Amino acid sequence: MNSIRLAKTHPSVFVVLFLFLVLSFTIPLTTARADGSSAPTFSLSTGILNQYIFRGVANSDSSAVIEPSFTASWEGFSANVWGNVDTSRNSDNPFLPMPSFETGNAKWSETDVTFSYTKNLTQNFSVLIGNVYYGVERPLQSPYGTNEDEVFGGVSYNFPWFTAAFTTYGEVMNTVDEWFELDLSKSIPLPMLNCVCKGTTLNLGTSFGYLILNHTNNLLALNGSTGSYSGPQTCLLDATVAFPVNKYLTLAPTIGLWLPLTSAAANYLEANSLDEKATHFYGGINMTATF
Repeated sequence: MNSIRLAKTHPSVFVVLFLFLVLSFTIPLTTARADGSSAPTFSLSTGILNQYIFRGVANSDSSAVIEPSFTASWEGFSANVWGNVDTSRNSDNPFLPMPSFETGNAKWSETDVTFSYTKNLTQNFSVLIGNVYYGVERPLQSPYGTNEDEVFGGVSYNFPWFTAAFTTYGEVMNTVDEWFELDLSKSIPLPMLNCVCKGTTLNLGTSFGYLILNHTNNLLALNGSTGSYSGPQTCLLDATVAFPVNKYLTLAPTIGLWLPLTSAAANYLEANSLDEKATHFYGGINMTATF
């Protein structure tokens, strides 16, 4: 399979880093300097979901996933390390066979590293640039057998009733593939839940993706056809309720639905998903600690 983000890294490095960061939270972190200037902020989160979906493609099959993440931010700069643990590796897709010794076993299946910079040009308008490295374990690897990497850039505007963002991603290491994404989001305060958790919000979002694969060996359908590909790809509908438990901790149950936008997109998603499906519903909870 050719995917927009495919690579392989050894997970033990990230495991050590993750454990170190967990232990480091026993040391108080200050986010405001004595002179009032800005200071770095740090967040550690863990998501537990029924399935891992990326741009409509199922990267897990019939198993829950655990997704730890660490982010450091300062003056618009941000660095993030994200991982995915598949609690039971499986594949129904004959084009993406799972090694027999991995089937049914838990495995750290992905490590991503992202660096970005966001600049607010006006009160409501901002621009974004960055780079993301993807480390994906088999069978969701590049046929080139090497690491892959994307650069990205986008813009965002806060309208009175919603926020709109448009971002372009381009793979630069092995191929010239592009992903275009339009995101619309709205955060709604829920004062009726203040008695449970003050500051609770309902966060609604939808996104639309357009995919271009310029090389000719992409798997396009379960019948085995291959070729280049371009067209409208996916629509995502998601909803999250964020409960700020205290100054540092937020709990956020979430649900979402991935849908193909065309029949060609449905064929592509089926052929490149471990569960051979084009439509995916997911749900779970995310826990975030910010300092």
